[in-house]
Amino acid sequence: KIASLMLAGVMAVSMLAGCNTTSTDPEQPTDPETPTTTGYSDVLAENLSDDAKKDYIAFEDNADDLAALEDALSKLSWTTTAGYTLPKVATPVGDWGADDTRLMVSDFVDALDIENIDMTYDWMRADLTGFYNMNADETVKYGLMYVIDGTVDENDALEWIVDDVEGLLVNLPNVNAEDVARYTYDYTVSVSVANKALDVIDWYNGSANFIAVTVTRVPTAA
Repeated sequence: KIASLMLAGVMAVSMLAGCNTTSTDPEQPTDPETPTTTGYSDVLAENLSDDAKKDYIAFEDNADDLAALEDALSKLSWTTTAGYTLPKVATPVGDWGADDTRLMVSDFVDALDIENIDMTYDWMRADLTGFYNMNADETVKYGLMYVIDGTVDENDALEWIVDDVEGLLVNLPNVNAEDVARYTYDYTVSVSVANKALDVIDWYNGSANFIAVTVTRVPTAA
C-alpha cells in the first residue's frame, strides 16, 4: 500500500510539471511587402520640371474621372477609326478626324462638369492663367483629352503630353488679383487612361488609349 501511494504521488507531481510547460508556436514566415502601384498622375509628375510642381499643386488619380472616361468610351463605335490611322504619338482628340469623337467628349464633359467643353488647351490655359478672376470663389474643373495607338505603352504615351501640361502648370496663379475679393488657389491634377478596342474592318483589330488630364481649382478665402 505504501509503495502504491508513493507511485501515485510521483505521477501527480509529473502531471503538474507537464501542465506548467508552455508550448511555443514556430515563428511564421513574414509575407513579402506588396509593391506600391504608381498611378498615372504620379508618372506625369515625375516627367515635369520642378517649376511645374509647386506646393499648391497636387497630383492624384481620380476614380470619378476614370469612370467617366470609360463610360464615354463605351459609346464609341467602329466608325471612329474607319479610314483613319491611329496616331503613334498622343494627339488631342479634337485633332483626330473621328466621326463620333465629339459626342464622346461631350459625355465626358457633362459627367464631370468641365468648363472648357471642347477640351482644348487654349481655352483651358486662357481661363486658368489669364482670366483667373472669373468664378474666383467657385471650384472649377478643366480638362484635356488625347488619343494614341493602343500598342504604345501608357507610361511612354504620357511623355508626349508633358509639354502641354508643363506650359500650363508653371503659370498657374496661387492667388487671384488684388483688386477683387482675395482668394488663394489650390489645384489637383488627375490623369486617367482607358483602352478602347476598335474594330475597323474584318481583318484588322486595333485599340486606342485615351488619356484624360483634369485640373481642378479650389479657392479658399484669404
